[in-house]
Amino acid sequence: MKPMKAACPMTTRRPGSQSMHARAVLAVLCVTLLAFALGAARASADPATVTISLSLTKYTTVEAIGAGKVVGVHPAVVFVRVGDRIVFANDDSDHHTATSLLGATSFVADPRWTDDALHQTGSIGPTFWSTGDLAPGARSAPLIAQKAGTYLYGCFFDYGAGVRGEIVVAP
Repeated sequence: MKPMKAACPMTTRRPGSQSMHARAVLAVLCVTLLAFALGAARASADPATVTISLSLTKYTTVEAIGAGKVVGVHPAVVFVRVGDRIVFANDDSDHHTATSLLGATSFVADPRWTDDALHQTGSIGPTFWSTGDLAPGARSAPLIAQKAGTYLYGCFFDYGAGVRGEIVVAP
């Protein structure tokens, strides 16, 4: 009986005889995954602070976002997590506020705010909140994102001009 001829020579690998390259790739992958997992755990444990700039002189381009047109806010839409802090900076020469539009899914024609908008109150969530009156160059105290959801806001003084924005809070 004649032995069969193979089309390709057969090679036998012993267990644990991976090439040096394969071991290096596996080691880098493990380290990368571990670093990512540790970073994600750290990121969820440490609340972030996001700053939103209010300025009709710096941000003059009208921008369209899902809720409508905005101007004078940068960034116009921010994404944060529950527990993160949001600070509003008035980088303009006029007074501004960031005041919630309760329950709104788009920018309304008239938000019908009262003078309560001129006093800091609340936290980012489904109840009323405002930075209060921010003089030129002022920064608000941090507002904590309390509950997941999408929250629209605008400026008490310049809402009609389009000083509006959106905050999306993830769990």
